[in-house]
Amino acid sequence: MRFLLHFAVAALVIAPSYADSLDAVLARMDAASKEFKSFTAKLKRSDYTAVLNESEEMNGTMAMHRAKNGNEALTRFDEPNPHSIYFSGHTVRIYSPRAHTVEIYDAGKLAATADRMMLLGFGISAVELRKDYEVKRIGEENVGSIHTTHVELVPKSTDVRKNYVTKIDLWIPDEQANPIQEKVTKPSKDYYMVTYSDPKVNPALPDSAYALKLPSGVKELRP
Repeated sequence: MRFLLHFAVAALVIAPSYADSLDAVLARMDAASKEFKSFTAKLKRSDYTAVLNESEEMNGTMAMHRAKNGNEALTRFDEPNPHSIYFSGHTVRIYSPRAHTVEIYDAGKLAATADRMMLLGFGISAVELRKDYEVKRIGEENVGSIHTTHVELVPKSTDVRKNYVTKIDLWIPDEQANPIQEKVTKPSKDYYMVTYSDPKVNPALPDSAYALKLPSGVKELRP
């Protein structure tokens, strides 16, 4: 009996803390969305190509904010393939300094969807999230040494699932509202995963910190 009592006490001591429920995570995200203005972080991105069974890793920085005419985001990647991706309104620009070119894409009818995807986990309310996605709690997992709740988002739009994104996974740390890791899976089974570090919510930065500045003479391409 004494052995069983000691075993029970030990089990209570080493048992993991109660994991966040989906409602608790969404409530924190909902509250944070009301205060969201901007976000910056360092990031590591891994791009996986299924047909080749190969991955490519990149490091960089990200800055995004709510602008007057919609959301604006700038991601800069370092060596070995330096480039910048800028999203604003209906337009995506990809700047390659070595080629001295900028590719310009029109998001067209998907602009609103892309705009909301950009804010996933940062400035989107629970109502908006449930409007666009089937939301499911997968479980609790560690990202590095950080304990998180793993949430899966499956787009409700058949067009989006068929042509663009089949699902998005978020890993949200305990007692926090913003994801520390995101994974976007495409219909081809390709995916990219982004892990954030040194995140800052609503930092005091000028609007110019979120804009793409191009040197003179850059050639514009419209694929």
